[in-house]
Amino acid sequence: MAQELFLYETLCEQLAARIRRGGFAPGERLPSVRVLSKTFGVSVNTTIQSLHKLEMDGYIEVRERSGAYVREQLPAIGLSANLSHFPVLPVEVSLSDEILHYMEPYALSQAQHLGIALPDASLMPVEKVMRLWRDASRRHTRTLWDYSHPNGLPLLTRQLALRSMGHEVAIADNDILVTNGCMEAIELALRAVTRPGDVVAVESPTYYGSLLALEVLGRRALEVPTHYRDGICLYSLEQAFRRGQVKACIVSCNVQNPLGYVMSTERKRRLVQLSSQYQVPLIENDIWGDTAYGGDTPPAKAFDHSGMVIYCNSFSKSLMPGLRLGWVAGGRFHDRLRELKQISSITTAAGPQLVMARFLESGGYAQHLVQLRAALHRQVGEALELVRHAFPPGTWVHPPEGGCVLWVRLPEHRDSRKLFQQALDDGIHIFPGSVFSVGPRHVDFMRLNVGSALTPEVREKIRRLGGLAAELQ
Repeated sequence: MAQELFLYETLCEQLAARIRRGGFAPGERLPSVRVLSKTFGVSVNTTIQSLHKLEMDGYIEVRERSGAYVREQLPAIGLSANLSHFPVLPVEVSLSDEILHYMEPYALSQAQHLGIALPDASLMPVEKVMRLWRDASRRHTRTLWDYSHPNGLPLLTRQLALRSMGHEVAIADNDILVTNGCMEAIELALRAVTRPGDVVAVESPTYYGSLLALEVLGRRALEVPTHYRDGICLYSLEQAFRRGQVKACIVSCNVQNPLGYVMSTERKRRLVQLSSQYQVPLIENDIWGDTAYGGDTPPAKAFDHSGMVIYCNSFSKSLMPGLRLGWVAGGRFHDRLRELKQISSITTAAGPQLVMARFLESGGYAQHLVQLRAALHRQVGEALELVRHAFPPGTWVHPPEGGCVLWVRLPEHRDSRKLFQQALDDGIHIFPGSVFSVGPRHVDFMRLNVGSALTPEVREKIRRLGGLAAELQ
């Protein structure tokens, strides 16, 4: 049975066919959005979504303040349309073996680590954190020894709540549950609002850890097309909500991994409105939000008047992964989250909580973020230019708005899984794009971590990686 296409997908196919027939020549500028809308008898929003898909499929490139232009080199016939189509039906997740296969080389000390997404320790105030730890062990010995409250230490939950004071809807102290990293928060959220066999909407591409959680918990995924500038397609998401296809949705609105975009305030508001209108819980992963180059940016949770957003975060990417310190603000689902926490890990160690509470209270964390954002922005910019020069013609990479990863598309549909093994043989660890989707849509993409300083050795490895990409058939 043929799969149903959304309206914007139908328009996208019509435009793609016209481009292939020569109706628009390579390098030619397409008519404006309003002209296309009038010509095809569709809304402006539908036209915009169609152009987004054409861009992701490799037919056009959008130039800021200029418009959409037909690419000089079109995708191979049959490849783009088949691989980028998003099915209406949910699918089982089966990626654990593949993900573990690509993660294992991170333990190899001799490899150049361009795979795991993490800023380098040299960008972190490690000594300051260690001094706070030593001070906490002397002054709060009994607290460190004992169980802490399941919600977390009040010293920390108070500081976390204060960070949302400027939001339209602030988070209260007693709405926060401290967790062992962001993944525990996401797992608790999934268990709180879904059951085995339920369907969860996810971005595509999305963080592979979310897909792994769905697999382990026995949930199915409904992939929603996601644009590298604007985020998840709200039109497609609303269709899934309206049809009652999903029980929850996992999103990252700020510095999404791997695309690196920051969703606009208007789109965040609309996303939360859809969640409230259709009563579909929104699980927001904001782990990279603090690294946005433009400074503090509100999460979707900031506009959550109905309590339908379950906000998940941690300090693993912005400060220290070894702290294993995260938190979840569950809104109307808080009580269920706390019940699940008590039968899983019971509580979170007091030591990291004391350290982080003091670091937040002193203003040290806010000062650190200013320096971290500037350093990452500089490093990512330099790495972006290096990739553009070192990789074969036709390689696509877009500047992220935060974090330290680049989402790179290889030309001519070259398979990044093959590049993974060749690069590993040369002492370079990368992450193929295939694990950021349930289906085979992103096999010609890879994620590069550029959180380390671009030393001569690192530069040489990136150049070598580009050479290997050029040699791929």
